[in-house]
Amino acid sequence: MDGKMNVLNVQLDDYTAKDAMKAVTEYMHTEPVNTVEILTVDILMKAAQTEGLKEDIEQLDLVIAGDESILEAAEVTEKKKLQEAHNQVFMKLVFHYFHKNRSRVFLLTDLPEETQKLEQFLQSEYTGIQIAGTACVPEDESADDLITNQINGAEVDCVLSSMVSPKQEEFIRRCKNLLNTRLWLGIGTESGIMTQKETWRVRFREFLIRKILKREVEKDKKKVSNNFQLEK
Repeated sequence: MDGKMNVLNVQLDDYTAKDAMKAVTEYMHTEPVNTVEILTVDILMKAAQTEGLKEDIEQLDLVIAGDESILEAAEVTEKKKLQEAHNQVFMKLVFHYFHKNRSRVFLLTDLPEETQKLEQFLQSEYTGIQIAGTACVPEDESADDLITNQINGAEVDCVLSSMVSPKQEEFIRRCKNLLNTRLWLGIGTESGIMTQKETWRVRFREFLIRKILKREVEKDKKKVSNNFQLEK
């Protein structure tokens, strides 16, 4: 396994999909719950602008780049890693593992229609996954006890979280020590695995976000360079 990389002052793990999956497999056989997030460009941009989000992300056990543009921003040139990020290989490996092992999964989303979309995707592509429960998480912590009790009562192997940031990361920070499961997997709401077949509008939005990321990374590098020159 490799080490860490830094993009917009956010630390994430520099792993191949195979090595990341090896870590997840180990997590599925250990206690207490381990936390994994697939970092999208959207989450990364928010982490650079939202107080506390960067720290919440870096408290997670494993953080994997979910877009090749993040790796490019970190100056990763290894073609294998770039291709894996482009094709969402890590997430596919995780879902295939759940499918093969008939894992019990609890879904967390922001809205009922997002729950339905995620359920339909999993039931269509990974029929072995058993959806043991779902919940929509409100903006505040008012339902934390109810939702954690639902999760623990369902006796699940994994909590799959598809929520906006920073709500997604704030929820796991508050509730991690209360969850009786092996894995919490955060995929955000902009995961490419579910948008590969969607409209040109989705693809155009992703293109714009990546352009903004590139611009922000260039600004950050220039700022660091200017600070270095001032210190000399």
